[in-house]
Amino acid sequence: MAIIATYIPMMFFLDGMVGDFVGSLPITIGVALITSLLIACLLVPYMSYVFIKKGIIKDDGKQKRKSLLDWVQTAYDSTLEWAFRAPKITILSGIVSVIIGIGILAFVPRQLFPKVDRNQFAVEIYLPEGSTLEQTSFVSDSLEQMLMKDKRVLNVAAFVGTSSPRFHTTYAPNFPSKNYAQLVVNTQTEDDALSILNEYEIKYRNHFPNAYVRMKQLDLLSTTAPIELRISGDNKDSIKALAMEVKTIMDKNENVIWARTDYLNPRQGISVQINDETANRLGLTKGIVAASLATGFSGMPIGTIWEGDYPVNIKLMNESGQKNSFSDIANQNVTSPLTGASVPVRQIATSISNDWSEGQIVRRNGTRTITVRADVKRGVLPYKVLSDLKTEIKKIPTSEEITLTYGGEEESELENYIPLGKALFAGIMLIFFILLFQFKKTKLVFLVMMTMPLSFLGAALGLIITGYPFGLTSFLGIMSLMGIVVRNGIILIDYAEELRTKNGMSLTEAAIAAGKRRMRPIFLTSFAAAVGVVPMIISGSTLWGPLGAVVCFGLLVSMILTLYMIPVLYNQLFKKNYA
Repeated sequence: MAIIATYIPMMFFLDGMVGDFVGSLPITIGVALITSLLIACLLVPYMSYVFIKKGIIKDDGKQKRKSLLDWVQTAYDSTLEWAFRAPKITILSGIVSVIIGIGILAFVPRQLFPKVDRNQFAVEIYLPEGSTLEQTSFVSDSLEQMLMKDKRVLNVAAFVGTSSPRFHTTYAPNFPSKNYAQLVVNTQTEDDALSILNEYEIKYRNHFPNAYVRMKQLDLLSTTAPIELRISGDNKDSIKALAMEVKTIMDKNENVIWARTDYLNPRQGISVQINDETANRLGLTKGIVAASLATGFSGMPIGTIWEGDYPVNIKLMNESGQKNSFSDIANQNVTSPLTGASVPVRQIATSISNDWSEGQIVRRNGTRTITVRADVKRGVLPYKVLSDLKTEIKKIPTSEEITLTYGGEEESELENYIPLGKALFAGIMLIFFILLFQFKKTKLVFLVMMTMPLSFLGAALGLIITGYPFGLTSFLGIMSLMGIVVRNGIILIDYAEELRTKNGMSLTEAAIAAGKRRMRPIFLTSFAAAVGVVPMIISGSTLWGPLGAVVCFGLLVSMILTLYMIPVLYNQLFKKNYA
């Protein structure tokens, strides 16, 4: 029940992608544990009755060879009695272990979602706003040929002017754009994908003069970039100026490889100033002139023909040679639907000149917002880079009308760790009430729950030894530990209370006897559970490896601390009550 209680709250507090990711875990754990409980209580006793035909064999005087567990038992028995003779040192050791564990966890490298181990990666190609599809295709085809010359590359799928369909859970497709292309590269092995990324990312990042090549290793982070700063305000010029200052700070950081904003590059256009008086006399409006120019240069759909199952739109527009210069715009005829008069644009226009407009204006919650994004070098953790950037960004003076909010990995951490923290707290409260129902005394309940923080040191050491960063699955591992290690405390204290109340032992005798007698079941169950997650560690999986490391080392260290700390604490806390 205690172990199940740590998982059940996940169903109520987690939502979104993480909720889908771990949604079936509580149900699976619950069904498995209840089934194992029924087997242990019903099937195992019956099998013992069927297969164990002889009773305990009496000692025949021959000295038997000690097993490894016997040696462990002997060593524990002697050291436990020493721990009882120095209770302050024992308790202090446990407190210090908790403090050290929390300290190590605070400084362990942090990464919410790991990179995906896959023989596949994506390449994104960005050209300046206003680039033609032919220019984008040239860069895409050139890069595709370079990649295909590498023997490690199996095949390349190219998408020019658009992006691939969603082929990975968190890798969202981009909106179609003439200045964008995407390649999906499949390699022979997973190691080949990593080696190509390490080699080609620097080599081809700025290989093409008018294009930026972004090579992206797939991960489980659903944001566009690992570092994002949103600048919101009503004054477009103010937020643009601030965004450029932030971008400059990001560019100066040695670990940032590409800083950009989502307002894109200014888009070039043509400004046609109309003489209103002349146009009105001819029955022309600005809307009519604009529609006529759009028809001549962009085309007006007038029908559809079919090539088999594929529709092909028919557009009416000027010939290619008649839409390449300012004079072509000036010579475009405009016809009034009211008077039937047809005149060239130059007769009603006062000037025709270049014009620049925003490539994209983004609003967030109805407020103009510029998002400054940054990619970091491979192998560098984004939160460390962001910490350095924040120091510099805070020095920029801002007005009260402008608000700064962080997105990217930091926002994802807040969105996921806060619900996980709530689920963990709810699980601990459920365990508290389960223990209160069993022991009926609050003091005993808190004593049993003291086993929970004793697992922090082992969890921290597990991450350090294996080299994994602290992430989502590490947090899930700590949540699992809360229910598993509290079981050891239940086994110890419940037996000590039984010895004291039913067998008439003194408090100290009951505490020592409970430790010695319950060492074997605690050791065997903890060790078996720790060994059970070793394949996760050995697999090297960046997703499940951290969970295995936390559970394995957390169980082993908390087992040792529990076997010494809990009997001594039990004896010290209840001296006055049971004197």
